[in-house]
Amino acid sequence: MNKRFVTFLPAGVKVEVESGTDLLTAAGKANIEIKAPCGGDGTCGKCAIHLKNGKAKARRESHLAARLMEKGINLACQTLVQDEDLVVEIPKTSAMSKHQVLVDSSPVNAGMSEALSNYLLNVWQLKELLLEKQESPLNGYPLHPLCRSIRLTLPAASLQDNRDDLNRLTMVLRKETKCTDINVPLAIIRDLGEILRADNFKVTVLLSEVGGKAEVIAVEPGHSHRPLYGIAVDIGTTTVAAYLLDLEKGRVVDTAGTHNRQARFGDDVISRIVYAVDETDGLKTIHQAIIDTVNNLVSDILVKHRAIRENDIRVIMTAGNTTMAHLFLGINPKFIRLEPYIPTANFFPVVKAQELGLRVNPDAPVFSYPSVASYVGGDIVSGTLFTNMGKEDAPISLLIDIGTNGEMVLGAGDWLVTCSCSAGPAFEGSGITFGMRAMYGAIERMEIDPQTYEVSYTTINNGRAIGICGSGLIDCLAKLRRTGIIDRAGKFQTSLPTDRMRIGEAGPEFVLVWQDDSDLDRDIIISEADVKNLLRAKGAVFAGIRTMLNVVGFELDSIENVYVAGGFGNYLNIPDAIAIGLLPDIPVQKYKYVGNTSAKGACMALLSQKAWAEANNLASKLTYIELSVGNLFMDEFVSSLFIPHTDLTLFPNVDL
Repeated sequence: MNKRFVTFLPAGVKVEVESGTDLLTAAGKANIEIKAPCGGDGTCGKCAIHLKNGKAKARRESHLAARLMEKGINLACQTLVQDEDLVVEIPKTSAMSKHQVLVDSSPVNAGMSEALSNYLLNVWQLKELLLEKQESPLNGYPLHPLCRSIRLTLPAASLQDNRDDLNRLTMVLRKETKCTDINVPLAIIRDLGEILRADNFKVTVLLSEVGGKAEVIAVEPGHSHRPLYGIAVDIGTTTVAAYLLDLEKGRVVDTAGTHNRQARFGDDVISRIVYAVDETDGLKTIHQAIIDTVNNLVSDILVKHRAIRENDIRVIMTAGNTTMAHLFLGINPKFIRLEPYIPTANFFPVVKAQELGLRVNPDAPVFSYPSVASYVGGDIVSGTLFTNMGKEDAPISLLIDIGTNGEMVLGAGDWLVTCSCSAGPAFEGSGITFGMRAMYGAIERMEIDPQTYEVSYTTINNGRAIGICGSGLIDCLAKLRRTGIIDRAGKFQTSLPTDRMRIGEAGPEFVLVWQDDSDLDRDIIISEADVKNLLRAKGAVFAGIRTMLNVVGFELDSIENVYVAGGFGNYLNIPDAIAIGLLPDIPVQKYKYVGNTSAKGACMALLSQKAWAEANNLASKLTYIELSVGNLFMDEFVSSLFIPHTDLTLFPNVDL
């Protein structure tokens, strides 16, 4: 086939592709990330691009407003390279900018209105009261890492002691480690004789210990004192975070985070499964995308710590949902999305870094947190471990992780139930006209004046607004209802005395940011259809909570702690989340922000064999509730499609 060049602006990056390649794929080959929540199906309209030079072919009719098509705007996923070189401009609304991962300072900024400043400060102070003290990475577990080095002096070979060298090594290791099963790979055995005699039978052995079994990773001559490092990785659907750990000292050295490069194949796990299964080399491509993401994070960390080399990273622990675990390991995820929704595996084998293409020590063992079911994965098991919900004396608690899906665990000690509901894509910006992930320019906090209906807000990185992310959407929905702009069913009150309320191309809409104040060429609005999508998302989460409570026969007031986990949860305004009916109406003192529990649990398991054993135990005893079975969840869901709920007795403290 003929090949053509595509130049992407404003980056100025040129890539050569075959004729017939869509521009979304071409951008991926150029390492340019374009938003594509639908995975390239042409249904979300988020990958809009401007064809500046050259002619291309439309695959099919674009899902774009007519006024944009008239300006020469096309969808990257539906625009095919033909017989000409192309120059393509990616507008800010389509580009993937830097993601927000953590906020470690007050969100109050200069230039805000006094009302908004006070509001944000009050929210932040409330959050600070809810935050628990920073825990050690071990969170109470003993330091005994999965990978450690042991310095040994073996009995020298002689005519009187004529044991073979392998037996000589394993006998001493059994005594030192208390492990009965010692495995030494053939690659090490081949050179073992030379290694043992290089320093008169003094050696340093690097090994991984799990459940009474030890895997020898390396045997080096002499008693070396090289630092030992590991990487704990949270593989989220949206973002990926990596923690560099000093295994001997049991501390976090540094962290890094970024967006998951699989995003161009779809915002949610279903889109990515479809891509992996249906596209030629789809599984290989999407697997490589997450490997590249992790490798770049490791590289970013090591650039700041030049004394640490890739070879010094001797072990990796990952935690992610079930689909992410399959894609990370290159396992076919096809049957996760097909009834009866069965994953290929819930417990995963330990593999070597070189098998996956990870740029650390080639022989580093890579551990993956076990899953529970197709839609409850290792990230939730990790969160359950971190919050100590499985301890014998634990109080009844609820763990909620609202990401691309809404996943939760309810219970204490030996009985723990868990479920997953499809809610997150809306809170990640999918299906919302100006919705976006938590990236620079996203509105994250908002106030609406009840008298004038004027809007004040703050954006991530304090830049000009280009859209609104999940925490901003929660704020927005709560404020729209509180000021009477929408009713309890989410219907706009179109007779309000403000020019912000108008009828747009898709029906009633409310202007959040005027064009002159945004970084776009149009107003930023929220439509009635957007509100309905948000009501469905929040309704799914609350219905999941109610379903679990009904299954175990508990009431809301029996819950002692509500752990709010995940990146989205970290920025969530609890009072507003209660006001719209996303979270239960229980005292805010019971809510606890626990941050990225997936990453924290991964750190714990890497640093403590006991924690890793408990993680595997938790995965075995968590009882999964399939919400698609029976009518209980659907009945609860329908009742949750109002603000805050159809049954107002469930929200006695919400001011309507």
